[in-house]
Amino acid sequence: MERVFLSPRPTVIVNPASGNGKTYRRWENIKGFLLRHFKEIKERFTEAPKHATEIAREELKQGQRHIISVGGDGTLNEVVNGFFEDKRPINPEAALSVLPSGRGNDFARGIGIKKRTSFSSGKIVDLVDMGRRFFVNVLDIGLGGEIVSKLGQGAHSGIVYSLKLFREFFRYRPKFYRVEVDERVVEGEFLTVVVANGPVFGGGMKIAPRARADDGLLDVVFIGSLSPVEFLLNLPRLYMGTLLSHPKVFMMRGRKIKILSQEMFGQYDGELFRASEINLEVKPALIKLLI
Repeated sequence: MERVFLSPRPTVIVNPASGNGKTYRRWENIKGFLLRHFKEIKERFTEAPKHATEIAREELKQGQRHIISVGGDGTLNEVVNGFFEDKRPINPEAALSVLPSGRGNDFARGIGIKKRTSFSSGKIVDLVDMGRRFFVNVLDIGLGGEIVSKLGQGAHSGIVYSLKLFREFFRYRPKFYRVEVDERVVEGEFLTVVVANGPVFGGGMKIAPRARADDGLLDVVFIGSLSPVEFLLNLPRLYMGTLLSHPKVFMMRGRKIKILSQEMFGQYDGELFRASEINLEVKPALIKLLI
């Protein structure tokens, strides 16, 4: 695709706290990079949780057609949700770009967005409707949610996530889940259940290596009861994308997912939640990316 700029003055939504404050410290360098591609930019800095959603919504209502998210997966999630009001696109022609500057950057990694993107090609991707809002990359419940709760909200680097995963594994016990994937039903005890729109989470773990954010499907990965020895031996396979071949791990694909349990502690795009029932539906080709 030929280089196309949707706006001569895109709005850049910056989370200065992302990447443990590295975004704030690196902003002048990031700004210099952007000004090599655009004659002018409009800077908007977030000041509180969910502020990025408010900024994106405000800018789109004022006619902006190109918004650039600078931060991690949590910032991206907020910006994406700002493209919609009552689940309807505010401006169907608007496009989103991502400059990954967080701790995890898993969606960008999974879809092939580099830190120094060229803004030269377009891609239309799916989002996942979870009722009150959308998520972009991955939702997981069980062990993964417990880890994020201990680390704090937001994505985290692979090393930090792996260390916490190792510690929590020995305390955590599998829980019973009923999972409906379209018309199919799975019941059993699992360490974690992951619903993936993109292939990567946890700071680089390839939990769903076949997942694509533009195929109209969700990959649901079930990890059963692994012993401590099995866990240690198979942790590297999470990063290599080969864990699905383990006999206690399997994957299903579908468009509508329903998960039931007594109480679930989970995360989506690094944001924590509690629930006893989760209803998810993939919404194909819902947002335009300029990468």
